[in-house]
Amino acid sequence: MTTFDVLTSRYTLTCCIHSDSGLHIGTGIPSPVTDSPFVREAGRPLLPGSSLRGAVRSNLERILRALPLKRRCCVLFEDDPESRCLPGNSKMLKRFESSDAAAQARTLQSQNTFICPIHQLFGSTVMAARLKIGDAILAGGVTRNPLVRDGVGINRDTEAAQEKLKYDFEVLERGCDFEFRMYLENGQPADLALLYIVVKELQLGMDVGGKRSRGLGRVKLTSYTVEFFDADNGFPLRRYLDTGVLGTQKAAEFEEYLKL
Repeated sequence: MTTFDVLTSRYTLTCCIHSDSGLHIGTGIPSPVTDSPFVREAGRPLLPGSSLRGAVRSNLERILRALPLKRRCCVLFEDDPESRCLPGNSKMLKRFESSDAAAQARTLQSQNTFICPIHQLFGSTVMAARLKIGDAILAGGVTRNPLVRDGVGINRDTEAAQEKLKYDFEVLERGCDFEFRMYLENGQPADLALLYIVVKELQLGMDVGGKRSRGLGRVKLTSYTVEFFDADNGFPLRRYLDTGVLGTQKAAEFEEYLKL
């Protein structure tokens, strides 16, 4: 099992995504203006990294469950007593957490310990994530203010608007560009393969945030750049430390490398 005690590689993807529909990422706390305000930082709307990460993980889980893998991957919040994945099996996890630090270290470094690719990539209570996704901010310093949309509750018997069930929420209109970064550290072959799927799914389009049944939340990856150090890809850590310069790859070259 590869842990984080030695830093062997790091890939930084600086990504640009475009909203093909309106977006709603709610704060969960009503404001004087609307029942469901759009999340902001310093007054500017943003897409939290947690929202992007959740959408990416959900898509990957569904895809991997559809593949004929020798060992099935875990699904978030699901306990599988038949699983050999340490964080995915509550009994195994309980024994691990009740052991001392030295025993836990030996377990994680053992070749017999299995942690499924999803838990290795996105992390668990056992080990931190290899893939980190930052907040997406509006590109180019542009400021866009969300608009307030109205909604009503529908009576299931009459299929008409129910009295006294009006509500509203903020929507960031379509056509916005956002920038964010993804970081992959100590990526193993399975992690690189999953990152390839993530990139391709984002290029095709992915739904993020709330109100998706209303047609909101569609974003697409329009471009990205890659900076890295990785001895297996011809640019070792020592070269970066000596020069202060990271290796770079064009998107097409990077995707070919991920497929190897």
